[in-house]
Amino acid sequence: MQNVNDTSTERSTELSLADVNAMSKIFGSLFYFQLTHENNQAIITLIKGCDDLEHNGFADFVHAVASDTNDALNDDFFLLFEGGETMVAPPWGSVYLDKEQVVFGDSTVRLRQFLRVNNIELDTGMREPEDQFGLMLFAVSQLIEQSQDQQLVEALLTDHLLPWCLRYLELVEKHAATNTYQHLAALVKEWCLSVQDGWQLTPLSLKVYR
Repeated sequence: MQNVNDTSTERSTELSLADVNAMSKIFGSLFYFQLTHENNQAIITLIKGCDDLEHNGFADFVHAVASDTNDALNDDFFLLFEGGETMVAPPWGSVYLDKEQVVFGDSTVRLRQFLRVNNIELDTGMREPEDQFGLMLFAVSQLIEQSQDQQLVEALLTDHLLPWCLRYLELVEKHAATNTYQHLAALVKEWCLSVQDGWQLTPLSLKVYR
């Protein structure tokens, strides 16, 4: 499993499409489904079994999962990903990139066009914005598996994900009620930065409104 905390030049030059694909699947699932979902339970079990757990960045997350109750994790998921009266950390890109801070905004339309041109289908069975953070990581994985074209993957990251996701992850870490989601947000932020540094990406300079 990729060491998400290692951003050294030596390690970064080895960052492969396979590395990014694997971590996009893992983090996509952890940010799309509840942690109590069977997919994520299987992922957490896999992570626990890693020999290098104390060195790959996942140790704090695993320890937090063990200490937080399922009810607390499910309540935090609702707070962070579904929301009550107020969304403290909306998971949709257009809320950050569109001046009106709405879902299905102009940035969502641009992402949808990119996905359509590159034959990426995110069929969740629901009508929901494609720029949900977890869904976008699934799109990264699918694009890698279908195209094996790093330039296309870099375009998805620099034009559609990296301009807003670091701010989003900051808000998740700030507002999460459980240690688990706090550690998860910090971990994924480090991973995003490691990909950005490893592939020497320059995200589009877009105004973030939230």
